[in-house]
Amino acid sequence: MRRTTICRSERAALLALVAGLLAGLAPALAAQDTTQARPDTSRPAQDTSQAAPAPAPLGQLPATHVVATGETLWSIAQLYYNDPLLWPEIYRLNTSQIDDPHWIYPGQELGLAPGGSVALAPESTTVVQPQGPGDTVHAVPAPDTVVAVGPDTSPLLDTALVEAPPPPAEPTEGYQTIFDRRRTATQEVRDVLRAYANQPYRPLRRGEFYAAGFLTEQERLPYGRVLGNTSIPAIPRLTDRSTATTFDQISIQPPRSASYHVGDSLLIVRIDRDIAGWGGVVVPVGVARVTELQRRQVLGDVIMQFGRIHDGHLALPLEPFKDPGQVRPTPVDGGLEGVVVAERDLHVLAGPQQIVFINRGRAEGVTAGDVFEVFRPAAGIPGTSSEQMQVVLQIVHTRDHSASGLILNIGHPKLVPGMPVRLIRKMPS
Repeated sequence: MRRTTICRSERAALLALVAGLLAGLAPALAAQDTTQARPDTSRPAQDTSQAAPAPAPLGQLPATHVVATGETLWSIAQLYYNDPLLWPEIYRLNTSQIDDPHWIYPGQELGLAPGGSVALAPESTTVVQPQGPGDTVHAVPAPDTVVAVGPDTSPLLDTALVEAPPPPAEPTEGYQTIFDRRRTATQEVRDVLRAYANQPYRPLRRGEFYAAGFLTEQERLPYGRVLGNTSIPAIPRLTDRSTATTFDQISIQPPRSASYHVGDSLLIVRIDRDIAGWGGVVVPVGVARVTELQRRQVLGDVIMQFGRIHDGHLALPLEPFKDPGQVRPTPVDGGLEGVVVAERDLHVLAGPQQIVFINRGRAEGVTAGDVFEVFRPAAGIPGTSSEQMQVVLQIVHTRDHSASGLILNIGHPKLVPGMPVRLIRKMPS
């Protein structure tokens, strides 16, 4: 009961205090006339006969901004440009330190303007209605309009032009963001196969030129002699002959009429056989480069290999290769004619990538990249076959009166010396 009595006494005292306050304020509230609106005398009357004056300029944007915790390019663009969709502009100005626009870090100092000051676009424009027949409508810029402070001396910017950001750069092969779609294993394999299938066209390659071989045409060439491999074999040999492979060092004896120098390239060859009237058949087996000079020999490293290299082979100064580029031979009618001299390697049937010698060379205008056709002429007897294409040759090496052709296509595998050939496509001179 005592607790209830105390609460009632406190509530009564509080009610009495509120009643006293309301009694003191009642005369003032009753004296205020709310039926008529009075003008606000605390502000001067506004002159609506002319446009309101423009607000004072807000100044320049800061040159940089230090990223705080929780900020994004979106929020920074809203803060300084009044438009969060302008965040690509900040990213464009700071691509040197922002790799991914979705990730910025506290403490980064971002540039806000490329140079000078930046004027912000007005958000809205207030139009003052005319008060009389002589008044005109004046546009009043919104309070957020900023006066340009740069080299431009115009007082206000009527229209703010925002430069469109450049298109995003293509992601490099070694860098991918979390938004990039990764290629599947099937797509990667397809790209590799496409690179092999769509290789640039070349009428002649360096390896085809050096590995083709040629006829000596009864010419005495400055042969050196391969003495053998200089390294001791790990496995004992059953014969006295030493062999060498790519990157092995070999010893070469120069000819008496010539001398080699460090850096010279030598063609390692073997003489296969002699052809009456044309001399020996030179078959390349590799290329060596001289690395050291000694009193009676020179040492060289094998840099290219086409066959087995051993002691007793011959060495020739390497003929320079002239790359024809990507020029394609053009078809010709009634081209140069000749005959097949022989095959470089004796085969029963002709096959692709074999070498065939013909009796036309540089003296007759034959150049590397020309295409010849070996054909069987028509017999002219009723009931027999007409002219038949045997093989198609691409010239890969030329001499004065002979040339080496690489078999590209085969119509019939029978190929014998004396078959006629004719030029069907010619390289531009």
